[in-house]
Amino acid sequence: MTRLTVDRKTAAAMLSVSMWTLDTWIADGRIPTVRLPSTRHPGERARRVLIATADLEKFIESQRDGVRR
Repeated sequence: MTRLTVDRKTAAAMLSVSMWTLDTWIADGRIPTVRLPSTRHPGERARRVLIATADLEKFIESQRDGVRR
């Protein structure tokens, strides 16, 4: 089974960048995040920030240097 989400540390490692760089890209809106509902406080979001692996793939694809014809 493939993972749908990863934590910030894992995402940074997957992209071969520091967590600071990843956090900058998140703050700039380049990489969207996922915050699941809190189990302790109904109606609120959990503090843990996750990143969808599909969004990481889209980000990588958008950064590719393509051959223009």
